[in-house]
Amino acid sequence: MHKLRVLVYLIGLSLLMTLPRVASASPPQLLAPKELDALLEKAETAEDHLKLAAHYSADAEGLESDAARHQALATRYRRSSLPPKTAPIHRGMAKHCNNLAQSLRNSAKAARQSAESHKAMADGLKK
Repeated sequence: MHKLRVLVYLIGLSLLMTLPRVASASPPQLLAPKELDALLEKAETAEDHLKLAAHYSADAEGLESDAARHQALATRYRRSSLPPKTAPIHRGMAKHCNNLAQSLRNSAKAARQSAESHKAMADGLKK
């Protein structure tokens, strides 16, 4: 039962690490979900595509920041001075954080590709 409580606590802590990004005020170039949906639906002008590119670039930056934070957590969980009773749980959390960091880096890469695509569309419309 103690191991379960520790695991639940560690998962909760991990989730709390993502809250600052979700709860913080959005940078001006990051669009609200409804705004993004509407813009994706009607994007016709170079300006529309540049707004989308800025959104995806800002999203990629946030994702990369989250990935770095989770990678740092993984490093902390792997430290060698852990009590033997909690070491297996910490190894599991380190693996979880590594996986999450990799997933976030992949998402950031996809967001950057979307940004580049919208920049290219904007350039095509300017000509």
